[in-house]
Amino acid sequence: MGESTQKTSDPGSPPDDATLERFRHNGVEVALRRAGGKGPGVVMLHNGGTSHGIWRNQIADLAADHRVVALDLPGFGASPMPPGPIDLAAHVDLVSALIEHDGLSPVTLIGNCMGSAIAAGVAARDPKNVRALVMVNPLTDATFRRGGLGIFMAPTPAWSPVTAPVRAALRRIRVPRAAIPLALRFQLGPAGIRAGLHHDPELTACMLREDQTPALADVLTDLPASYRIVRGPDGPPLCTIWGARNRVLSPVAGVRLDALLRSEHRVLIPDAGHMPMLERPETVTQEIRSFLDNVDSHTP
Repeated sequence: MGESTQKTSDPGSPPDDATLERFRHNGVEVALRRAGGKGPGVVMLHNGGTSHGIWRNQIADLAADHRVVALDLPGFGASPMPPGPIDLAAHVDLVSALIEHDGLSPVTLIGNCMGSAIAAGVAARDPKNVRALVMVNPLTDATFRRGGLGIFMAPTPAWSPVTAPVRAALRRIRVPRAAIPLALRFQLGPAGIRAGLHHDPELTACMLREDQTPALADVLTDLPASYRIVRGPDGPPLCTIWGARNRVLSPVAGVRLDALLRSEHRVLIPDAGHMPMLERPETVTQEIRSFLDNVDSHTP
């Protein structure tokens, strides 16, 4: 069972994330933000390399009539690196424990990239406790390999001796401040670049964290074995949202994944990239709202 602590100061976090609550489970500590206080529960999970701050617009909207919990996954945002590598199953354990601790079931899970895979894992483990599932740019082995960073993965097991040292080197790399706008531009579509998100203070602060690249390296190591998203016949209602200009993951592979998962609500945002919740916040919020309204209308 996890345990929660009160708000604490984290000097390494972005300026408006200076005070966050903490949750611990099995020796892993995460920072989180709770908002709202009434209505159905919502848990929001970010992509690798960012923090709960990517959901800032959706948190503000959904907190009006939901209990929202948005967390920084281990090693990202204001959450410290865990004592050892943490795989997808451990992430699922952590989020499941948080949902139980906060009494959020039946919960809506909203995730981006690796956050989608974690959300799907929680839903697969206990579908009756999940009200709905929203996956934005879901990360799987297939969507990553066909994206712009697929070079970090071995095309076959025989290539592992070549790519493994690359991932090991990634753990030691620190992104120079001057290169951060370029790294962020790679993740954005035209809408995000027009909005100047490659200079966003919160995203920049995340990129500067020392734990950033080791945490990403751990995800890449676990990716081939664990990141397979499946949906059983009793899975909760599913919404998938893709940025059509995503260069991190492949939207083409995403279309195939949507068909396999039989998602009831599919959205493709033409000018967005890997972070449509920031690039096209009104569109993403509206689509989530529309999906959840439809779920409620079909719930006995």
